Amino acid sequence: MKFLILDRDGTINIDKGYVYKTEDLEFLPGVIEGLKKFQSVGFKFIVVTNQAGIARNIYTEADMHRFHGQMMEELKRFGIKIELFLFCPHYPEFTGECACRKPKTGLIKSAEQKFGFNASEAIFIGDKDSDIELGKNCGGLTVLIQNDQYPNKVKPDFKARDLNHAFDQLREARLL
Repeated sequence: MKFLILDRDGTINIDKGYVYKTEDLEFLPGVIEGLKKFQSVGFKFIVVTNQAGIARNIYTEADMHRFHGQMMEELKRFGIKIELFLFCPHYPEFTGECACRKPKTGLIKSAEQKFGFNASEAIFIGDKDSDIELGKNCGGLTVLIQNDQYPNKVKPDFKARDLNHAFDQLREARLL
């Protein structure tokens, strides 16, 4: 099994800051096309997301699950399946340290056990340094989605405008 480990906000949907309301779900350009292409060559998708808004009491875990359910339903209409959403509800200033907040690998370890794959063989795609660091900490291939929202200091293996462009670059590099 081939896995794509995806960040959520800024990679799949527009990051409007603490996105949790279903009416705020808006896919980024290239997401549907890119996910369809990755799926067509056998990839399965796991979304890994830090959700500090829960620790900050901006929204509840139930709000986040509703948002994820809406995202799954909308993607299903395009024939796209998300295998699993994994999230870290912590924020160090409020909850102390944890093993699951990206770039730590706690969430990935649980996904490896659940699905029986090796994260070093996965592709990690996200828009923040923590996403790229997570991929590097797991020994996987990394792709940075450049959205100019966050300055990036960590060097990814590839840079792309969106998920569709990421697929095309990896295909061109003969990695798919």
